Amino acid sequence: APLAAPEEMRARTSVLMELQRLVLQWIYEVSIKEGMDEDTAKAAGAKIFTFGSYRLGLISPGSDIDALCVAPKHISREAFFQDLVPKLQASPEISDLSPVPDAYVPIIKLKLSGVDIDLLFARLNMPQVPENLESLNDDDLLKNLDDRTVRSLNGCRVADHILALVPDAERFRDTLRLVKIWAKRRGIYSNVLGFFGGITWAILVARVCQLYPYYASSALVKRFFKVYDRWNWKNPVVICPIRENPNVAGLMAFKIWNPKQYPQDRMHLMPIITPAFPSMNSTHNVTETTQRIILDEFSRAGKVTEQVEQSGAEWKDVYRALPFFSMHKYYLHIEVLGKTHSVFLRWLGWVESKLRHLVRHLERIPSVQVRPWPNHVEFKDPEWPHATAAFMGLTIAKRTGPGQQGNTVDLRQPVTQFVEIINSWQDRSDLAGEVDMRVRHVARRDLPDYVPEDGPKPRKRKAA
Repeated sequence: APLAAPEEMRARTSVLMELQRLVLQWIYEVSIKEGMDEDTAKAAGAKIFTFGSYRLGLISPGSDIDALCVAPKHISREAFFQDLVPKLQASPEISDLSPVPDAYVPIIKLKLSGVDIDLLFARLNMPQVPENLESLNDDDLLKNLDDRTVRSLNGCRVADHILALVPDAERFRDTLRLVKIWAKRRGIYSNVLGFFGGITWAILVARVCQLYPYYASSALVKRFFKVYDRWNWKNPVVICPIRENPNVAGLMAFKIWNPKQYPQDRMHLMPIITPAFPSMNSTHNVTETTQRIILDEFSRAGKVTEQVEQSGAEWKDVYRALPFFSMHKYYLHIEVLGKTHSVFLRWLGWVESKLRHLVRHLERIPSVQVRPWPNHVEFKDPEWPHATAAFMGLTIAKRTGPGQQGNTVDLRQPVTQFVEIINSWQDRSDLAGEVDMRVRHVARRDLPDYVPEDGPKPRKRKAA
C-alpha cells in the first residue's frame, strides 16, 4: 500500500481540525444549556486524539481515521449521541453519518470532506479538558471510569505505548506496513472474524523490533515469520511487563489479563497482550479454526522467505494473494442487504460479529473444515441499494459415517442456528423490510458473477 501523498496528509490534518471545531462548539452549547456562564462554557474544552493506523503513522490513500473525542465530566455519552449527532448531520461537509450507541465500544461513523472517520467518546473526571493535554497515558485519568470509557481510551493509550516501546519508530512502521499487506492478501486480517486485527499485528511487529533492534526492515520481516512460526503459544506475546492492579482507589476494580486468576484467560489460544494498563488480550476472538489458518500462513511465509534467501523464490511470492475463490469446491455464501446506509452499517456490523459462531457450529460437523474469508465483496442488487457478500470455503473430507454418505453433509442445522442468532437482533422487528440476509451453499462453479476470478483458469459455468 503506497503512502498517502503530502497533500492528502494536509487534507486529513484539516479534517481533524474541522472535527475539533465542531466538537468544541457542541461542548460550549451543552455547557450553556446546563447553566454555565459564558466564560466557564468556553473554558470547558474538548480534544480530538487519534489512534490506530493513523496514530501509528501508517496512512495510505483512502484509509480512514480512528479518532477519540475527550470531554469534561459534565458531558455525558447520551449528549454525544443525542446532541452531537444532529449537529454533525447539519454540517454540509459531513455525509454517511451512522451512530452505533449500543456497540461494545460506542461509536459514530461518518465521512468528513470525503475522509472516513470512526469517532469514539470518553468523558474524563475533570471539569475542563486543557488545550495542553497532549497524552492520555497517565493511569490516574482512568480512576473511577466505567468500562466503556476505559475501552474507548484504550486505543489511544495502546498506540502511544507501542510507539514509546519500539527501538526505532520508522523501521517499526515500514515492517508493520509490509506485514499488514501480507496479512490482508492472505485473508487473515480481521479481529471480528477471529483472525488478528490491526493492533494485534502492531504488537507482534513491535516485539520483533525489540528482539532485533538493529535490523533493517527487510530483515525484520524475515525474522517476523520465523519468530511466530516457532512461537510457543502457551506463552503470551508481550512488549512490556504486565502491570498488576495497583493498590490505588479507583484503579483496583479493573480486570487485567491473568490466566492464573481467571479460568477464561487460560482458554485463550494465542494471547497477545496490550501494553497499556489495564492489559487485555487482543485476540480473545481466536478459535481453533482461525488459529490453524494463522499458523499455516506463518509456516508458509517462513518457508517461502527461506527460499527467497536461497534465491529459490521472490518477495512477491511471500505476498501472493490467496486464491480463495478457486481453492475450495464448496462455499457458504452470505449476502447482507440494507435499504439505507446507516441501517445497513449497523446490520452488517451485527452479522459480522456473529460469523465466528457460524464457523464454530460448522466445524462441529465431522469431516468439515471451514475457511472464513474476511474480505467481503460489495455487489449490486436490483432491490437493495446496499449489498455486501461474505464467504466461507468448505472442505468436506470423503468418508462414510452414520447419516453421511460419500462426501455429502447436512449444513441445515448450523445454518439454522446462525439465522436464529441473527434474527435475535434487538432492532430486527423494527427494521422489517429495511434489512435482509440470504445464506446459501454453492459449488465453486455456481459462485455469483460479481465474485473475482482468482485462479489460473476461469470458473466453469453451468450451461444455462
